[in-house]
Amino acid sequence: MPLIYEKTGNIGVMTIDFPEKRNALNYAARLEMEKIATEVRDDPDVRSVVFSGGSGVFCSGGDISSFAKSTPVEMRDRLKQQHRVTRMFYDLEKPIVAAVDGPAYGVGFNLALLGDLILASPLAKFCQSYSRVAIVPDGGGLYLLARMIGAQRAKAMFFLAETIGAEEAQNLGIVHAVHSSETILDEAMALAEKLAAGPTRAFGLGKAMLNRGMDIDFASYLELEAVGEAYIMETEDHQNAVSAFLEKRKPIFKGR
Repeated sequence: MPLIYEKTGNIGVMTIDFPEKRNALNYAARLEMEKIATEVRDDPDVRSVVFSGGSGVFCSGGDISSFAKSTPVEMRDRLKQQHRVTRMFYDLEKPIVAAVDGPAYGVGFNLALLGDLILASPLAKFCQSYSRVAIVPDGGGLYLLARMIGAQRAKAMFFLAETIGAEEAQNLGIVHAVHSSETILDEAMALAEKLAAGPTRAFGLGKAMLNRGMDIDFASYLELEAVGEAYIMETEDHQNAVSAFLEKRKPIFKGR
């Protein structure tokens, strides 16, 4: 299969490795991604996730040859399936680290945007390449990108389909940190390990609050905050952290 899923300790690692297609996603790969998204969501032992690409490419986009002749009904079904995956990762109450080494084009770029923290190598290239083939972005791309860099810049990236490198992506706030191609996966795993050792439920609830807060008024967000705070104070991790603070020791989080 073009997608490989492995669990290392409390980290779930999804690798796209389909060199014949430069890691372009066909329908079979998207179905496999849905299975992986379900597994990481439902496995309580997985407390953080890493996205990566093999063979020097993160993901070159969608495999156009696999859907070019699809009917409108077939395309709608394909996109509804893709949207399930997009929502599952967007709503995943566990941190996601995307390690981008090489091209992240089209839906590959938008998959990276589902990472809560994006690491890139100097070989990383980001492009909203859709206008080159006269289609609109899928995978929630414009929604995610506009909230990250603003509507005007997101529209420019779509209209112009220009490729940007790791440094520019970092300057725009897309990329969290840049590491060499030789070390990027190790750095992603180290970051994911650090996140996996953190308060998973607090991370997850805070992520959900931030995502929902983009689309509601301030008063509604503050209500989310109040409910979230009341809930999270009942978790084992919070109670352990309070005890550790009072006892002047470092807390050990269990994700509960």
